[in-house]
Amino acid sequence: MVSRIAKGAIKVVLYIAFVVAAVYYTPKILAKALHTQYPLATITSGSMWPVLKVNDLILVKGITGKEAQIGQIIIYQNPRGFTIHRLIRRQNNFLITQGDANNVEDSPVRESDVVGRTVYIGKSPFRIPYLGLIARSLGPKIQKLENK
Repeated sequence: MVSRIAKGAIKVVLYIAFVVAAVYYTPKILAKALHTQYPLATITSGSMWPVLKVNDLILVKGITGKEAQIGQIIIYQNPRGFTIHRLIRRQNNFLITQGDANNVEDSPVRESDVVGRTVYIGKSPFRIPYLGLIARSLGPKIQKLENK
């Protein structure tokens, strides 16, 4: 009886260790594979609906603003954080983006602010519905662990 309980406890500890390691190391592995320090992103607004929905988790491939192509969904930094919108045109060395669900264009973006683009599978951006909700709640906790 005691050995059966011990075996069960070991299985639980190993399972938890595996899950923690997967959550902690997956972004690090993806960062190397996708050539960016921001390999995962969560959709937090409806501006890209219906292609990307709130709480979708997406993969980000690192590219420069010069590599960005018209029609791609790009990720760029701004004073409030990151924006994930479609590149609709170039104008005077700036990139013009717009959310698919938005009626107006965004302010022009410098090429140097681009951190990547969404990873596509075929013609559609890769997305995992609802997993972004978990990533948003775990992200700050993981960052605190890394900074210790």
